[in-house]
Amino acid sequence: MKQNKILGVWRSMHNRCSLPNQASFKNYGGRGICVDPRWHGAEGFQNFLRDMGPPPEGGTLERVNNDGPYSPENCRWATREEQARNKRNNRMITANGQTLAMAQWAKLLGCSPSAILNRIKNGMTEKEAVTMPIPERPNSKLNTESVRFIRSSYPVKTLQMLANELKVSKKTVMNVVHGRIFKDVV
Repeated sequence: MKQNKILGVWRSMHNRCSLPNQASFKNYGGRGICVDPRWHGAEGFQNFLRDMGPPPEGGTLERVNNDGPYSPENCRWATREEQARNKRNNRMITANGQTLAMAQWAKLLGCSPSAILNRIKNGMTEKEAVTMPIPERPNSKLNTESVRFIRSSYPVKTLQMLANELKVSKKTVMNVVHGRIFKDVV
């Protein structure tokens, strides 16, 4: 990162902590986040450079403790992904002795964070939600047996009757009947 870009990072850090008219002030200065006095004034930028060193390619300035100040002890250069894990609004979940953000658990499971959130909303514990494997068709309320039932029952039973019986939408039943979904089920 060129020195003028680092200067921009340094200025932005000061602005969000000390200028109430900045859009992000409420999340920084408004919460009491401040900049180390060593990084203020005429020598502040040079001290910042000495303390932090050059950022790695794509590096962003991160506070390790989200509630702590911008200071040499609490700042580091991080990737965007690392920064995303250190946000106040992350939902942290502990399972099997490991605490990760919901997005990290989702990545490990191969699903979206909303899939984990839906599991929790539907009665699973947080531990179950992040440790149970995701089914092959994670968004489906149907299984192979119910797909075969739909195909063998239609048109004797109407699409709506089948939908009501299986607690799915009429459109889902229609997609099964017309082979748009569950193409692999015979």
